[in-house]
Amino acid sequence: MDRKPAPRDLGKVTGRVVQAMGWRSLNLHTHISLVNRYVYFEVPKAGCGTMKQTLGGLEASRSGERLVTLVQDNPHDRTRVTPFVKPFQLPSDELEHVLTSRKFTRFAVVREPAARLLSGWLEKITQGLQQSEPIFEILTEQGRAPERPGDISFADFIDVICALPSRKQDPHWRRQTDQIGLDFIRFNALIHLEDLETSWDRLGELTGSPGLKEDFFCKRPTHAGSHMAEHYTPALLDQVAQAYAADYKAFGYAVPRLG
Repeated sequence: MDRKPAPRDLGKVTGRVVQAMGWRSLNLHTHISLVNRYVYFEVPKAGCGTMKQTLGGLEASRSGERLVTLVQDNPHDRTRVTPFVKPFQLPSDELEHVLTSRKFTRFAVVREPAARLLSGWLEKITQGLQQSEPIFEILTEQGRAPERPGDISFADFIDVICALPSRKQDPHWRRQTDQIGLDFIRFNALIHLEDLETSWDRLGELTGSPGLKEDFFCKRPTHAGSHMAEHYTPALLDQVAQAYAADYKAFGYAVPRLG
C-alpha cells in the first residue's frame, strides 16, 4: 500500500488526486467495488464508521455471514479484513478508469466543517490519541504547549490546524474538498451527513443495491453538533469559516450560528 507508483505511471486524474491527498491517504480512504461498480470516498469524522460497516457488510455478504460480522466489527481495519478493492491493487490504467469512467458511480458523505472539527477534537485530541501528537509538537515549538497532548485546548487546536495546508493536516480534519479530490473527481453524489438517515434509498441506487439499509454500529459518537455553543466562540467560528471556506461553498453549508 505504501509503494507509490512513479508519477509518470499514474493516470492524469489519479496523479492529481495523489498530489492533493497523498498515495497513502488515497489507499486508506478510497473504497472500490468492482462488482457493484462504485467508489466510496471516505471523509473521516463524516459517518465513515457507519458507511464502512454498511457498505462493507454489503460487499462481504458474497463471502458469507462470518466475513460480514468480521468486517462490521472492525470497520476501520483497512488492511486485514476490508472487502473492498483498494487503489494499490489495481493497475494504473484500471485505477484511472475507476476514478473517471461513467460506468462507475462515485460518492462521498460530507459534514458541516465546524461540527466535524469539534468531533475530531473530542475524539482524537482530548483522549491524547496519536493524532494529537503533531499538534502538540507544533505548540511546543511555539512555546505554548500544555503539559500533555490530551490537554490541548479547543482554541489552540483550531489555531494550529487552520494554519496548516491540507496536505499536512490529519485526514480527520483535512479540508474535505481536498480529502476527496473534488477538483479532479466527478461525483455522482455528495451526501450531507446530516441527511444520511434519509439518504439510504439514494445510496441503494448508487451502489446498485435496492433496499440498502444502514446499521448504526458506531459505538462512540461524539454528538458534536449538540455541543457547538459549549466550545465555539464567534471568533473561532470565523477562523474556521475562513480556513474551510472551500468546504462551505462546495457543499452548500452555512456557517453555524451560536445561541
